[in-house]
Amino acid sequence: MIAASEGFVPATDEVWRLQRSEDPECRWFRDAVRGKPDPVAGSMQGTYVLTTSGKCLGRINSPHPERVLEMLARALERWRQLPASERRASAPAAAAPQHRWEDSYPEDGLVLERFARDVDGSPEAEPARPVNRDAAWFSRSEMAGFVPARGEVGEAREVAPSLTARLAKFSFVDNVRGQTLPFPSKAIAESALRSEVTAVDGDTWTLQLAGRTSASTDGSDPGEAYWKSERPWPRSLQVDIVGEARWDARRRQFTSFEMVAVGTRVGRTTFNGRSREAASGPRGIGFLLRKAPADFRVAPTYVNLYGAPWIKMPE
Repeated sequence: MIAASEGFVPATDEVWRLQRSEDPECRWFRDAVRGKPDPVAGSMQGTYVLTTSGKCLGRINSPHPERVLEMLARALERWRQLPASERRASAPAAAAPQHRWEDSYPEDGLVLERFARDVDGSPEAEPARPVNRDAAWFSRSEMAGFVPARGEVGEAREVAPSLTARLAKFSFVDNVRGQTLPFPSKAIAESALRSEVTAVDGDTWTLQLAGRTSASTDGSDPGEAYWKSERPWPRSLQVDIVGEARWDARRRQFTSFEMVAVGTRVGRTTFNGRSREAASGPRGIGFLLRKAPADFRVAPTYVNLYGAPWIKMPE
């Protein structure tokens, strides 16, 4: 797949926005794929091959790599057969979008990439697949809520409740196999994280993190999510958290940050891929959150629900 992509300019975007937004690039996408720019209900998720002139050379919605590769090969052949006049857009580039969640990327804050996967009780077992990736964002001022006030070994603090609640509601959710809902605020039964200075080396403080979150809902309150489940699915999720981070006290930045959360889940939601599982009984789930590379700028799934003043909302 990586080799095949060298014949293209890869790009990704969030399909809900592409289907419904009136921003210029969203209307361009719908016009290229459907022949008209009107908003679309349902789902247009998938893999597309489009020219800058707005011609669709191929499309498929499949999790099977061999089928996607076949589509890419056909699309590339169609591209080679196009006359030069149809390969490039003749009109100027579309205007910039009115709003994107990436506009709120906290340049000087803490950006974590988050992975979720199923786990069982044996640490020797082969890691389960699939793995789902997401992000968690914290501004520069929020970031200080993880750090004790003074660089003294043994000093500890409770991480700011608003930050642990953000993790409990939006990061520790079961979207391993599909799309799920966040937990509403009233579903959070426990949300605690403790940070302790365990070593000091000049300006670098080593912090140990430990805590627990627990959430449970009967599904009747979906919170403020922009989509609703087809029925009120009861669900719960509890994890124990351990981690380590290094804090540069002079620059007031984390140089490293890693947390692991392991626990149990019960229940499902409409689109999270759990319909074939038995309805009762807890199952293991695990999460890894670590400092993201600088080029990982994808917005968190539920960034629109952060309720933070530094998040730019659509007008």
